[in-house]
Amino acid sequence: MKKEPVFRKFGSGPVWWHTRGLKMHLKECDENRKHIVIEGSAAKVTIDRVNIDRIVGWFVEWRVVNCFPIKEQTDGRVMMSYSELAAAFGLNNDYVVQGSDWLIDQYGGTVASQGKFIRYQKYLNIPCPGTGHDGDPNVSIELKEEIKEAVGSVLNYTKVLV
Repeated sequence: MKKEPVFRKFGSGPVWWHTRGLKMHLKECDENRKHIVIEGSAAKVTIDRVNIDRIVGWFVEWRVVNCFPIKEQTDGRVMMSYSELAAAFGLNNDYVVQGSDWLIDQYGGTVASQGKFIRYQKYLNIPCPGTGHDGDPNVSIELKEEIKEAVGSVLNYTKVLV
């Protein structure tokens, strides 16, 4: 289920996506450790493989600095499955999370997982849609090729769609 979101009149991306996502870039990718760092001027996202007591998945942690010079910040962490991480980072457009279709219906998007992410084409928000303004407790990322390739490499995923 794909639905085009409302876009800003001036600027890029859906209204729920912050334009600072344009500044996010790949800082580190370690395929052996299954570790990725994506960073921008006001946000940082770290992705790490998790294998604890038969729980296998990926921790996606973020920090958003909302207010300068005070540096108020929001931190968060969600756990994603292999399929969720691939869908979030533009490697799979067909993944459907049961009970999350309302997000796409209401906000527009390509794929979504309630409480974890929403994405429309190259525009990703973790963990949910935002206002598109400063102060949001979520992070926006423009999925550049280097970011998609890094996630694909730690997942051993070969088909990039977006």
